[in-house]
This record gives sequence, C-alpha cells and structure tokens, in this order.
Amino acid sequence: MHTDQILYYSEFGMLADVTDLFPYEDHYSEISISNAQGSDGRMYGVPKDKDNVCLVYNRNMFDAAGVDYPDETWTWDDLVSASQAIYDATGNYGYMAYNDEQLGYHNFVYQNGGCILTEDKTKGGFDQPATRDAVKFYVDLQKNDWCPNQAYFAETTPGTAFFSGKGAMFLEGSWNLLAEMTNYPDMVGQWDVAVLPAAPDPVSGDGRATISNGLTYATGAHGKHLDIALDVLKYFAGEEAQRIQGESGAAIPAYEGLEETWISAFDQFGYQLDLEAVMSQFDYCIQYVNNSARPKWKSGVVDIMTSIYNGSVDIDTGLDQIQNLINTETAKKLADS
Repeated sequence: MHTDQILYYSEFGMLADVTDLFPYEDHYSEISISNAQGSDGRMYGVPKDKDNVCLVYNRNMFDAAGVDYPDETWTWDDLVSASQAIYDATGNYGYMAYNDEQLGYHNFVYQNGGCILTEDKTKGGFDQPATRDAVKFYVDLQKNDWCPNQAYFAETTPGTAFFSGKGAMFLEGSWNLLAEMTNYPDMVGQWDVAVLPAAPDPVSGDGRATISNGLTYATGAHGKHLDIALDVLKYFAGEEAQRIQGESGAAIPAYEGLEETWISAFDQFGYQLDLEAVMSQFDYCIQYVNNSARPKWKSGVVDIMTSIYNGSVDIDTGLDQIQNLINTETAKKLADS
C-alpha cells in the first residue's frame, strides 16, 4: 500500500492494526516506520521497501562538453553551469526540470531549508522564504534554452527524453533504476547516478536533502481470515522475506542492513551504477510529504503549479494560493477528526 492511502484508510478503520506484530524499531528506520503509521501513531502496515531520489546523468554528453561528472561537491550552481555547457556543446537539453513533487521541486525546497508541510503537518510551508525561493529557482530553470518547458513534458517524460538521447540529466527514483538498466540495454555504461546537488546558500541546514518514501504490506481489518493474513505480514516483516525482495531488485528492502541485496541485483549488467551514491543519501532523507488532508489538496496544488509554469498565475500569487489551500483543507480535516 502506498503512503498516500495509509492515513486515509486507517482513519476509517479499514486497515488491521499491526503495531504489536513485530519489533519494528529494531530493524527499520524512523522514516520507514512513519510511512506505515496512521495519524494516531499506530502501525497499519509492515514496511516493505525504502527509496530516495537521485540525479541521473548521461556520461557521453558530459564527456562531449568537457564537464566533470556530478559528485557530492555539486550545488545548484553546478547543475546550471553544466546544463549550459552541455547544451552549447551538443545541442541537447541539460537538466530537465519536470513539474513534479517527489521527483522535482520538493527536493529543492528541503535542500534550501524550507518545507512543504510544517513539522506537525498542520500547515503548509509555502509562506516561508526558503520554500518560496527554492520553488522560484526550480520554476525559473525552464526559462533557460537548455531546459524543456512543461508543454514538452506533456508529450514526453524526462525519462523518455533522457533515454532517447535528448537530455543530459533528470531526477529519478531509486525504484526505477533496475528497470531502466533492463529496458535500455544499448544505454548500459553510458549513464550513471549521483547524489542530488546541494543548495548553495540554504536558509538552514547543510543544503542536502532527498525525498524518501516506501510502500507497506497491509491487510483489511475485517477479513474472514485475518489471523492468517497477519501471520503472512509477520513473515514479510522479517529478514528472510525482505532479503528475497532485495535480491529480486524490485526495491531496496526497508529492513536495515539488507541494502546490499538490492545492489547485487545489478551485477547482471556488466556495468555497476554508482549505487553507493543512492545509499549515502539515506543519511539525510526527508520523509515523503503527507498528511491526512493530502487527498483534498494534492490535485489543487498540481493545478496551481501548472498555472505558475504556464504564466497564467504569477509565482507569488500562486504560492499564496497553495499555502491557503493546504491550510484550509488541513484545518477542515483536523476539525472533523
């Protein structure tokens, strides 16, 4: 079950409480546990996997432009300068700034010391200067010749553009990397991954952040065979089941210490992506942004961001609208609880 649904269904009593099923704190990170919790702090799912967002880049385009590959020293400034150099040298797009939350501007907001939701998840963070500055930076990237606009992305995803040789960089989730190695065999060895560039002058923090999420195993609270289902979930929570999942390459096991099982699934390709870069980012991950009112405000935020991108709403007005939408819907939800 996706984290978008955990809060919703648990509040209606539809999911079995699995809090006492397993010693989660001994084997799972705080983020993995939080992703499986309801608003009441109880566990309504068993952590299945974990992920984060990395920078995917085309090695050949960097070589053609004489630009060093991205590494942990990179900031937003390097992202911009490399994009310009690659565009000048090859005519291809540089970084492709897609209008997305998890695979887009949310990462930049937290890198800059801002937030999408306040720590208690009762209000939006779009009234904070750090948040607004980061969103403005991200939106303004499309003003450069080296970045496609959102009309382009309406027809072509960043991944499709990248693996078609049209762009040099995009943000990708770790959960997609194995499939991309498999689906684009002619590209193996021509691309790699790196940590996300840091904010060069964050309002707070060290400029590093990447959004982390993870699915859960859950079951209904009123099933006829609930006892059997709970036994299965208990097995899924343990090391054996988590190891099987990791070795399949489907996703990084949420169970701490089994990350190498996922990495080993890439041995088949004869070229090893820098997956340690992905692993290193777990030290500064930000939990996937969510609260119980998100189903009510998510689509509205997407619509407003689209209006900002296409210029029908100026960015300050749009960010004010997003802040008001999140606050209003969250307050309604809290009042109903």
